[in-house]
Amino acid sequence: MAAVAVTAVFAALAYRLGMVSAGGAAGGMVIGTLVYAGLGAPGFAVLALFVVGGSLLTRLGYERKRRSGTAEARGGRRGAKNALANGGVAVACALLASATPYGEGFAAAFVAALGAAFADTAESEIGQLAGGSPRLITTMQKVRPGTDGAVSLAGTLAGVAAAGITAALGAVLGLAGELAPVAAAAFLGTVVDSLIGALAPRIGNELTNVSGTLAAAGAAFVLIGWF
Repeated sequence: MAAVAVTAVFAALAYRLGMVSAGGAAGGMVIGTLVYAGLGAPGFAVLALFVVGGSLLTRLGYERKRRSGTAEARGGRRGAKNALANGGVAVACALLASATPYGEGFAAAFVAALGAAFADTAESEIGQLAGGSPRLITTMQKVRPGTDGAVSLAGTLAGVAAAGITAALGAVLGLAGELAPVAAAAFLGTVVDSLIGALAPRIGNELTNVSGTLAAAGAAFVLIGWF
C-alpha cells in the first residue's frame, strides 16, 4: 500500500512539474510501484534520482537545444515508452532481487541499469548543449549533433559523472556494495547504447535504451563476481 501511495504522489508531482506526460506519469507509477515492492525506499530513491536528474538535464539549455533541432519533443516531457524503455530492465532486477537467492547481485544490477539510463541522458543532453561536432563511436568521423551513436568529450564526461553519482547513491543506500564496478557497468551500458545506435539506428531509441540498460545490468553481475 505504501508503494502505491508514494509512487502516486511522485508521479503526480512529476506530471505537475512538466517532467513527464500523462502517459509517462502512468508508466512511471507502474515502474515505481514495482521497484518499491522489490527494493523498498532505497530502490525508489535511486529511481527518483534518474527521473529528477534526467528531467533537469533535459531542461538545461532547452531553448538553445530546441533552436538547434536536438531538443526532446513535447517540451522535454517523457512519455510512457521512454519510461518503460529506461526502467524495464531495472524493474526486472528489483523484482528478482526480492524473489531469488541472488538479491545482492540483482540489487547491484538494478543500480547499474538505472545508472546507464541516467548516464545516457547526461551524455546526450550535455553533449548537445556543449556544441561542437560529435563523432560517430564506430568510425570517429564527425557527425551532426543528435546523430544516433554520436559521442563527444563533454557528453562522455557527463555520462561518467552520472554513472558515478548513481552508483554512489546505491552504495550509500546499501544496494551496491562495490561502487567502482557498478559505476563501470553503468558506463559500459552507455557504450553499448552508442554502438547499437551507430550500427543499427533503425531499431529505434527505445530498443536501444533497453539494450544499454540490459548490458549494464549484466556487466554489474560479471564485474562484481556473481558469474
